[in-house]
Amino acid sequence: MYILAQYTIRSKQEYIFRSNRMAEMIGASDHISKSWEILFEQAEKTGKKVRRLSEQKRFDIDEVKAAFKNHALHMVDLFQGGGNDTVLFDSKESYLEVNRQFSYYLMKNYPGMIPMAVCCEYTGDYQKDYKRLMEEADREKNRMISGQSSFILPFSMMDRTSFQPYSRVISYEGRPVRITEEGYVKRKRGQEISKEDPTVKILDDMITKKGEESLLAVIHGDGNNMGVKISRMLENVQDYNTCIEKMRQFTADTRRAFVEEGIQAMKQCQERLREENPDLQNSSRFLYRILIAEGDDLTFVCNARFAMDYAKAYLKSVQNFHKRHGSDWRYSSCVGICIFHSHYPFSRAYSMAEQACSDSAKERVHTGGKEVREEGWVDFHYIHNGIGGDLSEVRRKQGTDRCMARPWRVTGGNGTGENDYGKLEKLNELFIKYQVSRGDIKTIGNECENRLSDGKQELIRIYGHHGGLQKEAEAEFPNQNQLLKSVYDLSEVYDLWFKEGR
Repeated sequence: MYILAQYTIRSKQEYIFRSNRMAEMIGASDHISKSWEILFEQAEKTGKKVRRLSEQKRFDIDEVKAAFKNHALHMVDLFQGGGNDTVLFDSKESYLEVNRQFSYYLMKNYPGMIPMAVCCEYTGDYQKDYKRLMEEADREKNRMISGQSSFILPFSMMDRTSFQPYSRVISYEGRPVRITEEGYVKRKRGQEISKEDPTVKILDDMITKKGEESLLAVIHGDGNNMGVKISRMLENVQDYNTCIEKMRQFTADTRRAFVEEGIQAMKQCQERLREENPDLQNSSRFLYRILIAEGDDLTFVCNARFAMDYAKAYLKSVQNFHKRHGSDWRYSSCVGICIFHSHYPFSRAYSMAEQACSDSAKERVHTGGKEVREEGWVDFHYIHNGIGGDLSEVRRKQGTDRCMARPWRVTGGNGTGENDYGKLEKLNELFIKYQVSRGDIKTIGNECENRLSDGKQELIRIYGHHGGLQKEAEAEFPNQNQLLKSVYDLSEVYDLWFKEGR
């Protein structure tokens, strides 16, 4: 009996972001990107005959069955997407043998990476098989441990970030440093990459050392309505040949839209920023580093001053992919941004960015019905006092949840909605036009944290000093509470994204 299987790496973000060193994060990301290459290499070591995705032109289930029957093939790659690899095996025995080899190799050479594999019997009905496979994946996720695979004895010295035992002592900047086996393997690979790309070392210094450019941002982007698109694409289709070809095309288009052309748009944005700031041509301010680029997911770190520039360039590129190529699919993405000081634990900052994306920004595109809303929304969180955890709870305790206008729509709207990011930019233009000082903008923001009514009184005072401002501001923002909340958002990131000479 043929076996349909799906592979994934559990807790990928946790594995990547357990460290606060860029070299280790880059090494971890590279390890994960090679997972399926390793899977097929290890399968070949067991004597299995495999067919990789790159070796195939068109999928033909009858040809695959014939190859299975003649023992000319034991394992065929169906498609890769969303961090998963879907594979068809000739038998349950082959599936188990490959799993043993693959798991052992990862445990030995990539400590901390946790593979997960699930399977179901092949029936010939792709819709039925894939549904069963997803049910098995959900069950396995609930059964498996969610994080680390290393455990320590009570007398062992451990790393307080990863809770893993120290296994080595290395030299770093002329002094001995204890390191875990997982950290050593990730750092070793990251250092190899940094020899080819010096930005890894520069960003590593920016993250781990206090200095002039110590304010960084981690940006997490996630595609919208991807599951809905797949369901519609495969509706009323059961045969493997059609479904596999559709999935291959969809995953290829998704990678092109979100990863390849999305990153290209960021590179163009970087060049534009350099041209607009000729006095900073040789500055590290414009650097960014991609940490996760997989399917419709993108995570990167950069100087906080240009986080929104890069986020907007990325979202607009994804949104306009259909117009550029006339593809069968309209794409959009939402983004969460966390601004933090370089010495703040990176894993916590990433968690805040991920929550800003999934729990806030993406809520605006989840309609709960059949409507598919293709819009790009952004939420951001500025860590001022080192508090991490649940983003909504942090905002509630700080009292900022009632005075912010976030999230903001960057793409997909008509530009006239009260939550369109262009409105925030227009508000800044008005303040520049009427020469409202930085101090006054900050004061309104501070008063809004107490009560919106306090912010209103401060805004009235400023209106009195700048004739004509009130009329234009209220024409742009008829809802006064929305205006005050927008001023609050502007005040929080004013020095980073709006102040001239940033």
